[in-house]
Amino acid sequence: MRKYAVNRLAILGCGLLVGCSVFDKQPEEVVYPYDFKDASVQLEQLGGDFIRRGFFVEPDKLSRVAVGESRSRVQEILGEPVERSGEEWWFYNINLPLGEEGDHLVCQYRIAFDTQSEVSEVAWRRPQCRDYYEALTRPKPPEVQDITLSSDVLFGFDSAQLLPAGKKELDMAASVVTKEMQLTEMSIVGHTDHLGADTYNLALSKRRAESVRSYLVSQGVPVELITIDGQGSSQPLVQCEGRRVNQTLKDCLQPNRRVDITIQGYR
Repeated sequence: MRKYAVNRLAILGCGLLVGCSVFDKQPEEVVYPYDFKDASVQLEQLGGDFIRRGFFVEPDKLSRVAVGESRSRVQEILGEPVERSGEEWWFYNINLPLGEEGDHLVCQYRIAFDTQSEVSEVAWRRPQCRDYYEALTRPKPPEVQDITLSSDVLFGFDSAQLLPAGKKELDMAASVVTKEMQLTEMSIVGHTDHLGADTYNLALSKRRAESVRSYLVSQGVPVELITIDGQGSSQPLVQCEGRRVNQTLKDCLQPNRRVDITIQGYR
């Protein structure tokens, strides 16, 4: 009986002690990210293995590494891989250019081979690299540039013969096309005002477009890339009041007497 009482007291004492330790325990200190101090190290202290080094490769060259190509052909195109996973995977580090300052992003390019040592899969390790590479290699739409030249500057009255001042204007257009961009298409459209017969104005606008084409070709613009048309007075830019033909009306209608040149190409 005494032994039982002692044991009960011992258990009760332990319970009291545990209870005291729980209530007396201080809460743990919470550490936030901004509590950590910044760590710095010199670049040369990181060692050569810390920085992934890659190489630049032309997009058309990388595209030749396709499913079905042999292992030897891949090695011929890209050289030795930086890493292998048995005979199943080859890994390359490819530099993708960033901007025009010489910076680049190093991305891992993985090539899988089947049991016949032929390419079964090609993939960028990270989707960000895949998306960026696709954006770099996506064909860009051609630049479109519209040039409107006054027929009064290009030609004399009721004429399709180019004036010296008109040739100077066309010289500038030809210089842009032949020296500053790769031309893909050029459209030349002649326009007149509404004075005179419609059939005559239509024929005059076409003759003037032909004269502009001939001169641009003489300055080195490929003739096969040029299309011409004449719209006569069907596409006016301004409307002028009055039916009496005088200088005031002619001056008002001047914007309608023009040649529109549309250039498409890549700079």
